[in-house]
Amino acid sequence: MRSTLVALAMLLGCTGRFVRETSKDPFPQTPEQVARGKYLVDSVMACGACHTTRPSGSLADPEDGKLYLAGGNALEDEGNFKIYIPNLTGDAKTGLGNWSDDQIARAIRDGVDDDGSLMFPAMPFPSYRHLSDADVRAIVGYLRTVPKVKQERPPFEREIPFIAKVGINLGFVHHAPARDVPAPDPKDRVATGKYLMYAAHCEECHALGGRGAKDESDDAFMGGSDKPLSTPGIGKVWASNLTPDPDFGIGKFSDAEVKDSLRSGLRMPDGKPMAYPMSALIPHFAAMTEQDLDALVAYLRSLRPVHKQVPARQLTAEGQKRYGS
Repeated sequence: MRSTLVALAMLLGCTGRFVRETSKDPFPQTPEQVARGKYLVDSVMACGACHTTRPSGSLADPEDGKLYLAGGNALEDEGNFKIYIPNLTGDAKTGLGNWSDDQIARAIRDGVDDDGSLMFPAMPFPSYRHLSDADVRAIVGYLRTVPKVKQERPPFEREIPFIAKVGINLGFVHHAPARDVPAPDPKDRVATGKYLMYAAHCEECHALGGRGAKDESDDAFMGGSDKPLSTPGIGKVWASNLTPDPDFGIGKFSDAEVKDSLRSGLRMPDGKPMAYPMSALIPHFAAMTEQDLDALVAYLRSLRPVHKQVPARQLTAEGQKRYGS
């Protein structure tokens, strides 16, 4: 027993390699950088899909624009976890008002809280680690301009399985601190599309396996065939196959059709509304530039086709009322 405790203590001591020291100095900003941050936050990264308050607290419901990025919602994968979504505004008591710019940047890319603790990976820091230094600074600059909102809903106790807590505390889902990350070559459309894919955290669902998001050496982007996304009151949804497979992926659809689907939130080919979580993301993705959508589609076209069909969604009566069968 003692040897087990010693081993655990040694492992816990190793989590320091995931936590870098932060600076208290504010990031210098230009209007152009702040505008870039706004575009990333509001469109590509779809931050409001989680962080903007809903009257009900359920992320499947519409955002309340008066409580933009003020948090207070519950993110729940039924039977797996339930966590409180934090306030990203500058309120000192319930938001980021007492955080330094660098602490916010560290939280976004590394999944490390202001006190140095490791975050639950519902915050897609495994994807955001790929954000360039310039872009993460622009994001922080924009967040500093967002009107402050005091979030009246107090945080609730997180419901996370014990084994998941152990894994998080040991850094099993974390990475070395992101440093010196360059932006992609804008002339390389596929590389730019891959960068945007990570910023939009597409692989968090569409390349989801039993042990988390797969990388490109696996059958990436074949959809969430191993694990459904289960939302209380909505039902179970399996993320689509986004590879160029002509039968079960996007291979039989034109670039224009893929982009139209991302703008409208209507599924290909049946035209029914996409269910949550895509239903919450679509209003943000719809505002992406034509150039960025072209790059994203170019990246998806570059993937290896995977001939695998994902299960049909299983919606509750409420889910069918919202999104169809």
